[in-house]
Amino acid sequence: MFEPGPVLLAFLVFKRFVFLELVAALALARVIRAAGPARLAALAALLLALTGAAALLAPLAGAAGPAVAAANRFMTLGNGMLPLLLPSLFLALSAYLPGTRARGIDFAHIALLWILAGLWVATLIL
Repeated sequence: MFEPGPVLLAFLVFKRFVFLELVAALALARVIRAAGPARLAALAALLLALTGAAALLAPLAGAAGPAVAAANRFMTLGNGMLPLLLPSLFLALSAYLPGTRARGIDFAHIALLWILAGLWVATLIL
């Protein structure tokens, strides 16, 4: 009776286990390919994405303590969307800074954002 629908489950899985890891992979590719200020912004995106992914996966690994509790509270800001969009913002910023190469990274990042936004809106509507 109160079972979650497949769209909600897809959104939760994508938000918790896919999005930050893919943003981290794209940021790593930008760090390797870019130069100058674009590389620094991509490095910030990479560090934020890895930190967020670690915070989301720490309870699954059995980690506990005040740092894990604080990280989990941060990861729930804005219904869990704000911590996802913060590294994404730095990755998007790196696309506009000097030294950017490999525009395919930007297209993949835009596709990730569209998928996240689409699933989020679909869960609000359904």
